[in-house]
Amino acid sequence: MKAADLPQSSPKPQRFRSLRSKVLLPFFLLIAALCASAIWGSFHLADRSFKNSVDERLAATQEVLYREFKKQELILQTYAVIMQQFQSLSERFQSEAEIGILQDRLYNTLEDSNISTAFYPADIRGLVPQKSLVALFDQVRRSNKARFRYSNEFGTVPVLMVAAPLHDRGRITKILLLRTTMGEAFLRNVSSSLNVNVTLMTIDGQIMAKSNDKSTELVLTPAQINQIGNGQPLYLDHDTGKTPERHLFSMVPLGSSDMVLLSLEASLDGKTDLQNSTILRMVAIMIAVIIFGTIFSFRRISAITRPARDLYNATEAISRGNLNHRIQDISNDELGQIAMSFNQMAADLENSYQMRTNQDIAIALDREAASTKKILEKMERERDKINEELNIIQRESKAIYQLNQAMTSSIELSVLFDRILQVLNEILVCDHIVLLAHNLGDSVLEVVRTTGLDVDALSKVRFTFNQGVTGEAAQSQRTIYVKDIDKDNRNLSYHGQVVTRGAMISVPLVVKGRLVGVINLHKRQIDAFSTSEQRLIQAIANQTALTIDNAQLMEKSRDLSNTDELTGLSNRRHFQEILKREVAQARRFNSIFSIVMCDIDGFMKHKKILGNIHSDALLRQVGQSLLKNTRGIDLVSRFGNDQFIILLPKTDKKGGIAAAEKLRKHISDEDFSRHIDYDTTFKMTVSLGVTEFPGDSKNIYELLNLADRALYAAKQDGCNCTVGWEGPAPGPE
Repeated sequence: MKAADLPQSSPKPQRFRSLRSKVLLPFFLLIAALCASAIWGSFHLADRSFKNSVDERLAATQEVLYREFKKQELILQTYAVIMQQFQSLSERFQSEAEIGILQDRLYNTLEDSNISTAFYPADIRGLVPQKSLVALFDQVRRSNKARFRYSNEFGTVPVLMVAAPLHDRGRITKILLLRTTMGEAFLRNVSSSLNVNVTLMTIDGQIMAKSNDKSTELVLTPAQINQIGNGQPLYLDHDTGKTPERHLFSMVPLGSSDMVLLSLEASLDGKTDLQNSTILRMVAIMIAVIIFGTIFSFRRISAITRPARDLYNATEAISRGNLNHRIQDISNDELGQIAMSFNQMAADLENSYQMRTNQDIAIALDREAASTKKILEKMERERDKINEELNIIQRESKAIYQLNQAMTSSIELSVLFDRILQVLNEILVCDHIVLLAHNLGDSVLEVVRTTGLDVDALSKVRFTFNQGVTGEAAQSQRTIYVKDIDKDNRNLSYHGQVVTRGAMISVPLVVKGRLVGVINLHKRQIDAFSTSEQRLIQAIANQTALTIDNAQLMEKSRDLSNTDELTGLSNRRHFQEILKREVAQARRFNSIFSIVMCDIDGFMKHKKILGNIHSDALLRQVGQSLLKNTRGIDLVSRFGNDQFIILLPKTDKKGGIAAAEKLRKHISDEDFSRHIDYDTTFKMTVSLGVTEFPGDSKNIYELLNLADRALYAAKQDGCNCTVGWEGPAPGPE
């Protein structure tokens, strides 16, 4: 019989294992287990001993670094207390010459100790770029105590710094900042003798300083960080592919306000030659024992297991389809009886094989038909599912297209809000839709548009981020679906202004992680929003957020192009555009206007006294004072560094001089000390020059030049005065 005629459903034979292997294998495994146990025990003992040595080095390095940090912390704190006391003494005895001498000696001492000193205003938000410094000063103001911080935001070398409040009459007026460098050189000096790599990190794993570039960065889990934060050291092993490393993580507290994560790393590739040599000799001895024992046992068992091999060869022949094969050499033992039974079994198998083959073919045909039927039914179900998903996708695409058409029809926010709500209502058929806007910098949402509700009833409704479903959606920046709003205790019914029923979905409008607003959609039925509708609402919200953000950016860009960044007044370019329009208007209607050029007297002197920050604040306040004391139709602009210009429509030179005098007196009477954080009364004056169109000139550039010359004349007259141009008439236009 051929092998192709054998039944295909016969079970696959198990992997062959000879009797010799079965007898030898337990013996071999026993010897191997004993050898492995001995080798493993020796290796583990040597490895454990070496690891303990490494752990001791890591712990010693940790203790040294901890003491160094505390030493530097104590030095900074001591100098901070001395500086606070010295500041108090210097204010009480400012006229004493010894105070200046002591101050120089103190600063020299700090410089010799590698400690830099700086004084800052109490509130530095917006003045410095270092976020860690701003947060540190906020802690000092809140606690009214010195606070420590370790930061790498000051140049290339990380520093340990302390900020201490300085008081004047019980109020914090300045903050003292002492800094000392503690970077790579400091870490290498402490750890080099112990052959340990050191890394300092923030709590969230950001690296601030390394002793060298060979340190390995590991990412810790929140549970591991909590363990370290509770004061428990964390040991970890890490294999870099070249050499195994041992890590120790711990926290180093800085005062009572900050802490840094300390990572220590030492190599485990340092076992002695004696340890390696001992392990190799033990392995060689064990291998020799196994080899010699196996050879002896193999030869003895081969003679005993020969009949079993004959039986195996016969079985292999039957399995290959040779049903005529019989065992010829039959012994007179138990294996011989098995061989006779095998020959009888082979004869019976040959007779029944044909009958069984026919039955197997019939069964295989039935199974194939049933399998084909199941596959067809499954394909039909998948086809129906795909059709349903295609319908949903088609609806979503149509909705997104309609929304894009509505959004591109206008860039005005008011029109855009109306179109968004109109399209949403047409697509989703909601009973109520409420659009709330969010202004960057605060945590308040206000209603800007509604459909299905009285807009006047919601015009003053505001939500903070901790109020209701809307506030939670804004705070978490994730969609919240409430199946029955009556059963949700977060429901505020828009602070009691309207009554809502049924299902509600609140979707935040987010662009690049920044909140733009929130859309609330209501249906009176319970659980009225399907899964596909929720997915569609999310897609619409993403598109809506992007469009609103673009419209806001365009409005902001349009406003910024005409505005002076420092004072908030219109800039020189915008003033010249308006001036050209006013000239055209005056020529058309035969009217007049005046120009007032204004300059702050002695501004450079004020700037040297106040510094850049306070002088900028002074410029802003002067600009606002000019703006508040002019008419609504007048245009006040910043024309130069400390120079302003004012356009007075329908005003002759006499009226312009009167208006300029009013501004001059108001500026001279105003106290600017509260705007520039000045301890005493701070007053200043301005000089003004006035020209008239067309009386002085019909050329706008000549008119501006004459106003500047009149201003120069006011300066020549002693400042703090107003001069109208009275020179010779200009040439033809």
